[in-house]
Amino acid sequence: MIHFFKVFSFAFILLLLGCNTDSEDCVHGLLEQVNPQPVIDGESYNQSLMACRLPKVQTFQFNGFQEREITAAKGTIFNISSQTFSHLDGSPIDGDVSFEVIEMYTPGEIIACQLSTNGIKEAKNIEPLLSEGILYVNVTYEGAPVQINQQIEVFIPSENENLFLSLFHSPSCQDIQCKVLWEKATNTEVIFDQYTDPSGNIILGYRMYTQTIGWKSIARYNENPETRGIIYNKALQGYNSSNSNVFLKYDSSSLAIGMFSDYDSINEVFSEKYRQIPNNTPATVLFVSKPETEFSFGIQPVITADGKITVTHSVQKGSESSLITFINSL
Repeated sequence: MIHFFKVFSFAFILLLLGCNTDSEDCVHGLLEQVNPQPVIDGESYNQSLMACRLPKVQTFQFNGFQEREITAAKGTIFNISSQTFSHLDGSPIDGDVSFEVIEMYTPGEIIACQLSTNGIKEAKNIEPLLSEGILYVNVTYEGAPVQINQQIEVFIPSENENLFLSLFHSPSCQDIQCKVLWEKATNTEVIFDQYTDPSGNIILGYRMYTQTIGWKSIARYNENPETRGIIYNKALQGYNSSNSNVFLKYDSSSLAIGMFSDYDSINEVFSEKYRQIPNNTPATVLFVSKPETEFSFGIQPVITADGKITVTHSVQKGSESSLITFINSL
């Protein structure tokens, strides 16, 4: 009985929301879906994940036995001591290693590449973390994995000062194609620090150490004391979790991006099922898909509230770069 009431009430509300209340022709009540649209093929959107990530890989080659400082394109700095890398059997590497890096410091890149800041809390609930940046690191020698014998120092530039941050990683899936769920790393320290570049410029940021490859995020849990709840998004017909994603981007100086993890095929709505979204948080709900050669995306600004239903009424189309630019301008 409870399930029936929930489904009926939810469907009734969603049908009401399907009518544009600004129109004089709007008739409130149950609406019959005329000529329902077929489900859109999800192949193009699924392929866009790697099409977004692979071009962002920066590769640095250097002697694997020597020390090296690497400054990546967006300001991430890696300090690597001598003899850090060896073959998996411990023998020294006599040649150049390939050190691969992806840097993501804007919400547009993160969303376009189908990532989020969703992380696991101590209570095993999942919530959007507040992150200062996302990295991917891989090291190989002639295409083969290497052993990392000591910590690599990493400096991440950030203008958000004196935050209490931790290193999060993705131990269950470290590969570049993973849909990452962040977990707090143990026995790590992140400190607010500064770096002086060769020209004497002082850059503020955070310093941490890692001895593993894969995905990294310097982030913190959201300590907002507000009551938490769930939020929904009703997408356009033909879209579901096989061909699109819905994100929730907080209005924050840090990166806080939730990816809705649940899809209700009865009511055709996406949702964040863990009820970990703080109420009264200014945010934007973003719907993203790629039905053919261009992305389709739509937004709805929102002040979060438990049970809030948002609706994607329309979408605009564009390339990956236009999607990223649009999101970063919000």
